[in-house]
Amino acid sequence: MYNPSTQEIILFLLGQAIGNSQPMPQGINDVDWEKIISTAVRNGVAQLAFSGYVKSGLNDDPDCKLNSKEMRRLKLTWMGLEIPQRKMYQQHLTVLRKLTKFYEKHGIEMQVLKGYPLSLCYPDPELRTASDIDIYCGKDYKRSNELIEKTGVKIDYSEHKHSTFIIDGVTIENHHSFLNVHAHPSSKLIEAWVEQDLEYHTGMLLYLIRHSAENFTASQATLRQVLDCGLYARKYKDFIDTGLLMESAEKAGMIGYTDTVTFICTEYLGFDENLFPPINTDREVLCRATADIIEPEFNEVHPSNIFSEICYKLRRWRSNMWKHRMVYETESLVGSFLTQIWSHLLKPSSIIYGMK
Repeated sequence: MYNPSTQEIILFLLGQAIGNSQPMPQGINDVDWEKIISTAVRNGVAQLAFSGYVKSGLNDDPDCKLNSKEMRRLKLTWMGLEIPQRKMYQQHLTVLRKLTKFYEKHGIEMQVLKGYPLSLCYPDPELRTASDIDIYCGKDYKRSNELIEKTGVKIDYSEHKHSTFIIDGVTIENHHSFLNVHAHPSSKLIEAWVEQDLEYHTGMLLYLIRHSAENFTASQATLRQVLDCGLYARKYKDFIDTGLLMESAEKAGMIGYTDTVTFICTEYLGFDENLFPPINTDREVLCRATADIIEPEFNEVHPSNIFSEICYKLRRWRSNMWKHRMVYETESLVGSFLTQIWSHLLKPSSIIYGMK
């Protein structure tokens, strides 16, 4: 009997959760549910995947192994993840309202990036996971930080593109720029488009794809980030110029990753192909990229000291070299490596930021 892979099951469940119609994989009743759940957790989609499990009818299927008495504890654990997620979502909303009012009082217009606006693209907004809140105050970036510091809150300036502080237990990333423009020349190009030139929703989708792409090459992209792109494209389909999106992605040298997002969304998640630009990348490469997002090829445990961190990042960079052409096609591998070193030298604290 055919046994579907972890990848197939997770993507099927997510498609069900967001209301897309797909055929149920054969052999789904007798799969490794523990691995499926742990993989879904790592990809930030565990609660959404459980919603898909219920919507698909598997929750009422007596032949599904997860419904057996032996696996009752695992199923209840998976189901129970929804409660703290909804609590965190409401906590983030409370902090967002508080921060918005604080900045409004001082004449600062605060834009919320990703997070809450993206959650509104989901059938159930509270099921979109988020570990922090990203904000953008434009020209008032410096002043917005100074005002927070005057309240006694400590601010971390370790990263190029944003400062970080904590309000009522919630981490806030206050963006100086949408992307780290010091790490790659193409990021500076996209930054300018998003800020000024592109139509708003086309620019925002390009930003979402680029943000995920940078995680893909540097550490790990997630299915939640891919879903963000797909659901944003679906919600704002009447305002997104797919031709302009493809042209911009091509100029930035990230056609390969843009195609990966399109491939996952249309091939596995059931999105309409018309929401995305046509695919140009070889299918074998796209399948490898899809598998890497779900279960990364480089899976070493993150170290906890500075020397090990440097060695870890060098090994990770070497392991992820195959991804470079998919995201930074307009940049040479050597030039890209040297630019990233220079970026870290400009702000040495960024080397250990990921260890915090």
